Amino acid sequence: MNQHEASKPSSFNTPAEALRLAPSELAARWSRVQTSRLILRRLQPTDGPAMFRVHGDPQTNQYNPAGPHPDLATSEEMLRECLQHWSTFGFGYWAVMLAEPESVLGFGGVERRLWRDQEVLNLYYRFTPSAWGQGYATELAQTAVTLAREHLSSFPVIARTRSKNLAAQRVAQRAGLLHQPDLESEHLVFVAGSLLS
Repeated sequence: MNQHEASKPSSFNTPAEALRLAPSELAARWSRVQTSRLILRRLQPTDGPAMFRVHGDPQTNQYNPAGPHPDLATSEEMLRECLQHWSTFGFGYWAVMLAEPESVLGFGGVERRLWRDQEVLNLYYRFTPSAWGQGYATELAQTAVTLAREHLSSFPVIARTRSKNLAAQRVAQRAGLLHQPDLESEHLVFVAGSLLS
């Protein structure tokens, strides 16, 4: 799933102050989350090389028309944007690790985006090929959607993916998102929550 599938506007209609919880309160709940197998932690400025290992790998981008990140600088720019989102809103994409050993095996979570003139939470997940097929993306996505429904319920959660990316579609469905054929263009669209008509 492409991190930049929905646009990042310079401002939103709903300011951060209008959220149910202040960004500092959201950060307290989102900065480090542990599931039965995973540690989901707030991104750090030192995550650039790990981000490049995941996003620069052609295998992880086989359904991404933009292709893999061509260099570390591209991943560092993505990381800066993600860190800014965390600073502004108190939540965002996580680095995903196993409890033992503590090495990053992927990235994902939700970020605010503007999609079709509506504010949404973009559900995103991308893992190293060695982590595929073990249910980690589903575990991450279910956790992100649960937290979003609990703390950010005024925003629908969307996942957009290519029609051939069956694994990403299954993850979205297992996370509780419903396929919405009426919203499709070049992507299949899955939604949790209500979109404006």
